[in-house]
Amino acid sequence: MRLVLFGMAALLALGCGDQGFGTVGDGFVSDAGVGEPPTGDLPEDFEAARLRLGQALFFERELSGNRDTSCASCHVPFLTTTEPLPLAVGQGAAGVGPSRRRAEGAIQPRNTTDLFNRDDPASAALFWDGRVERLRDGTLVAPVALPPGLNTPLEAQALLPILDRGEMRGQPGDVAVDGRPNELAALPDDDPAAVWAAVLDRLLAIPEYVELLHRAFPDEPLGPALVARALAHFQRELWEVRDSRFDAFEAEGDPGLLTPDEHAGRALFFGDAGCARCHSGPLLSDQRFHNLAVPQLGPGKDPETGLDEGRFLVTGEPADRFRFRTPSLRNVALTPPYMHDGAYATLEAAVRHHLDPESALRAYDGAHLPASLRDTLHADPATLDALLATLDDPRPLRPLTDAEVAQLLAFLGTLTAEIEVVKGPGHGVPARVPSGLPVDVWPGGPHPHR
Repeated sequence: MRLVLFGMAALLALGCGDQGFGTVGDGFVSDAGVGEPPTGDLPEDFEAARLRLGQALFFERELSGNRDTSCASCHVPFLTTTEPLPLAVGQGAAGVGPSRRRAEGAIQPRNTTDLFNRDDPASAALFWDGRVERLRDGTLVAPVALPPGLNTPLEAQALLPILDRGEMRGQPGDVAVDGRPNELAALPDDDPAAVWAAVLDRLLAIPEYVELLHRAFPDEPLGPALVARALAHFQRELWEVRDSRFDAFEAEGDPGLLTPDEHAGRALFFGDAGCARCHSGPLLSDQRFHNLAVPQLGPGKDPETGLDEGRFLVTGEPADRFRFRTPSLRNVALTPPYMHDGAYATLEAAVRHHLDPESALRAYDGAHLPASLRDTLHADPATLDALLATLDDPRPLRPLTDAEVAQLLAFLGTLTAEIEVVKGPGHGVPARVPSGLPVDVWPGGPHPHR
């Protein structure tokens, strides 16, 4: 398959990890008619400048109120852009990946999502509840008023974690790690523009960011939208990948690209197992929302009940209670744990939940979870009944044998991008960021799921 190397000169100028950017593969044209994502027509110097700026911002702790958290703190490039924790750990935590610990940070209500193909035209809704969404007419919808100049859901999404007190912003009265007051946390929650402006002020106080912004956007007024666009550009160029064996088979039709078990799993996926009813299209997601009666863990979104009602919190429609966005299955074998709250530690456990959601829900005890998280499990009859009241039944068209489940899992392994199999810990990581704050890096050791 054709491979493209993006922006290497810009990355080397900034100072990269040992692997640089590596290569990013093209995709296939699906039955839905959605082909590979656009790479844009920017002049080469603008392309490199935006890539360099976006990389710096992605690893920049200056974006967080207490200057202790970057995008890469949770979205670890070497860990397939996520972290192996059931629920994300917010600002105030320490460590990266499996070693990330709460410290003063709070457990967040949801599992950290991966960042693959988030700018693909087929990716219309972002976050587990779809609170950032592109409507059919192209309108961007978000829970707050967005600054002008944003064009895609990924660009809109990039600014929201900065507002979240648990994720990045911090609490009133906090003091940043350098001893300065956290001025972002002191701002009111109902004034997102003021928070974004304060973040921009921080960046503009660093001469290197002023230079990077002018090089990346030479004819545009400085504003928070430029930060979002640069972050989105970095993610697009690094993680818009479709170079799996599944893609090669779909493009070339060579049966030798898959094993017999993988072929059997593919037939089940698109046939009797019924997976493609929801996991369809080029990203293996219908981009819709479904209630699979996933066990409820963690602090939830409702401070009174401790529950997370998913899409209902966005639409207010009773039918949307406990519905969550269908995740893409690309690289799914490398991104445990699974479900919106990381309830299942293994892909097999997540698949088996689909075979009989009601039985799986009632039998779930979270025995594999840390005791502190297990204690947050909502297994009371009222919660179970509420989850089952709006269940979207995902059961297969017929019962599956254990051997067939194993074949399904074998097929899901073919969705892993080749670059994710070979990239090293320094992939996409800068040696430094303009603020001089620490860069989140992999602490060492092999990938836990490769």
